[in-house]
Amino acid sequence: MSYELNAGGKQLAEVIEKVTWSGDSKQVARTLVFTVANKDSDRFLPKVNINEGDQVQFLEDGKLLFSGPVFDIEKSGSGNMVTYTAFDLMFYVTKSDINRVFDNEAPEAITRWICSHLGIPFGAAAATGIPIYMPWLGKKAYDGIMAAYTAASRKNGKKYIPLIKNATQLYVIEKGALCGVVLDGSYNLTEANYKTSLQNMVDRVLITDKDGNQIGVVEDTAAQQKYGVVQTVYKQEDGKDAQTEAKALLKTLEQTGSVTGCQGDSRAVSGYALIVQETTTGLFGKFYIESDTHTFTDGKHEMALTLAFSNMMDEKEIENQSRG
Repeated sequence: MSYELNAGGKQLAEVIEKVTWSGDSKQVARTLVFTVANKDSDRFLPKVNINEGDQVQFLEDGKLLFSGPVFDIEKSGSGNMVTYTAFDLMFYVTKSDINRVFDNEAPEAITRWICSHLGIPFGAAAATGIPIYMPWLGKKAYDGIMAAYTAASRKNGKKYIPLIKNATQLYVIEKGALCGVVLDGSYNLTEANYKTSLQNMVDRVLITDKDGNQIGVVEDTAAQQKYGVVQTVYKQEDGKDAQTEAKALLKTLEQTGSVTGCQGDSRAVSGYALIVQETTTGLFGKFYIESDTHTFTDGKHEMALTLAFSNMMDEKEIENQSRG
């Protein structure tokens, strides 16, 4: 297995100490952090001059895993290392605002327009065919994509996530597809942890009209009998189905897990799912990758993953849905 890192048009294999490639299903912009030896006293060590904005490319066995510019450079007077941080194209989508009213347009068309408007190469967006009315004035482009797909998700039950595929183009995919990776406690799984929590539990939702008068209730009676009652209030909104919105607020036992693999696999990234077989903790079956950290050092590739038991989506809301 071989790795290659190019920055500012230079090959840095001789001076790279460590590379960390990571992502999160709620932050979506993938990050590449790498450290470079910077020993002025060593005249045999190649000198590196990397600046903010320089393009970085990281390849594994010839496959491009990451491409994006350097945003942060960190140096210390006492240390002999310089740390560089680069982000992929999703950074521009998460940081940029857009200003448009989308009227009767499907999320896939909205995503295509946003990419075109921001100059982001567009690959494909999961087809929904669900028309959306979305006034998105002075708001983040990423939130707009997710708000449109959240509205579609409430109707078709599917989950979605935008990401940069092949390090070069924006795609929106159905979240939770198996990536093909299997972690097994007998050979490539070094650590596994499992946690359950009731801290965010809500098992009763009171539905009120705009004046605060209760007009309905949605509840999970089985959870109430087992765990007690924690309730919240949902105020009816124009253009939204109150029952559907209230049901979306119900939460009971949350289960999370984390795993560390001694044999990293670049297919195991946020937005996808994998198979875990570890009987001691009970992590056995299909799990959804919520965040991933891949570390490359001394010719080794290790990974640490945060897992979810259910397929969760970074939901965003469309406000002021009524046409003026």
